[in-house]
Amino acid sequence: MCILFWTVDNHPRYRFIFAANRDEFLDRPTAHAHFWPTPHEDILAGTDLEAQATPLHNGTWLGITRSGRFSALTNYREQKFLGGKSRGALTRDYLFHENGSAHDYMENIKANAKAYGGFNLICLDLTKERQSHEMAYFSNRENSDITDLSPGVIYGLSNSVLGNPWEKVKQGKKAFDEIIQRNLNDEEALIDQLFGLLSVTADPPPSSDQDVSQILEEVKHWIFVPKFEYLHGAYATRTSTVILVDHDGNTTFIERDRFQKRPQNHTAKEEDEVLEKYIPLDEKGRVFRFNIDDPSRR
Repeated sequence: MCILFWTVDNHPRYRFIFAANRDEFLDRPTAHAHFWPTPHEDILAGTDLEAQATPLHNGTWLGITRSGRFSALTNYREQKFLGGKSRGALTRDYLFHENGSAHDYMENIKANAKAYGGFNLICLDLTKERQSHEMAYFSNRENSDITDLSPGVIYGLSNSVLGNPWEKVKQGKKAFDEIIQRNLNDEEALIDQLFGLLSVTADPPPSSDQDVSQILEEVKHWIFVPKFEYLHGAYATRTSTVILVDHDGNTTFIERDRFQKRPQNHTAKEEDEVLEKYIPLDEKGRVFRFNIDDPSRR
């Protein structure tokens, strides 16, 4: 379960504004956002270390390149899909290839879409040489087709298809729009309020004796998912990410962890051990700043 909000060419200062939460098991092996090693040193993304997409490269849930290619993915909620290919490769492979349109890339995916568990994928090209910023969406569920997305629109996406949003997406889009409209010049305030949006959560949080099926329904209303026990593991919003790209290509990428492990000397009751080994984390996060290159200068 994850949630994404974004818009392109909808702000006097920024051509791309993006805010997202990654919801995942807190024990799942993951590498934080970083610039990848050679030969993919232009990619800034985290990596999923559990589900290796290929023998040489892991996949990712979202990333951006120095040339301005961006992709992000959410899973589609369904019964577990067994034996499918790694969905993290879909996001990664778009970042790997500097050429080719987002729409054409999704046409290639569509031909083999049944090999994957349910997913939603967005791809965007922000390269400076383009007059317009190409952006496309595709899901392999609910008979969805490739959709070319428009500038000047607020988009939101979670674990249903784009055209059938959960309630938290509807409410979050309204709040996202209000935030970007009232923060025309103050970048710090814009970032703070976007992270505030990504922190909207359950009040009160789910209790340990609450039925998991009920919690999974309530998750459709929570932008930030508080930790709960699911399939014998602690599950929650694991990271929050905000990305801003201004009209000169200056890019700010901020990723914040939302939980951390307790100190080794902490002891918890056996029945609470799964949840209690993680505690909330309030941090400034990892900040990356760079300028999207003009490919013609390479």
